[in-house]
Amino acid sequence: MIQNAAEVDIDHVVPLNWAWDHGASSWPRQKREKFANDPVNLIPVEASLNRSKGARGPKNWLPPSGKCAYVARFYRVTKTYQLQLSAAEAMWIRDFLQQCR
Repeated sequence: MIQNAAEVDIDHVVPLNWAWDHGASSWPRQKREKFANDPVNLIPVEASLNRSKGARGPKNWLPPSGKCAYVARFYRVTKTYQLQLSAAEAMWIRDFLQQCR
């Protein structure tokens, strides 16, 4: 249980740097702001967990629990904002979510 607010970060499910490298770099400022502040893409997490994630996507980092929900949410955000997944990333997400069913 977290007792200190300093131990909590608001994390972007789809990291901003990851999104930038997957298409957000071409977005107008307004769309980037909407993405950065979209509640579907924000989640409170332990600060240490957020630091361990960095700017990695789910193929390279998963939370210790709630993996299926995390990957589903990540994928939902990428589809909503039409971010460009590589073929390997898309296949990994599809296969991972299939295993969750």
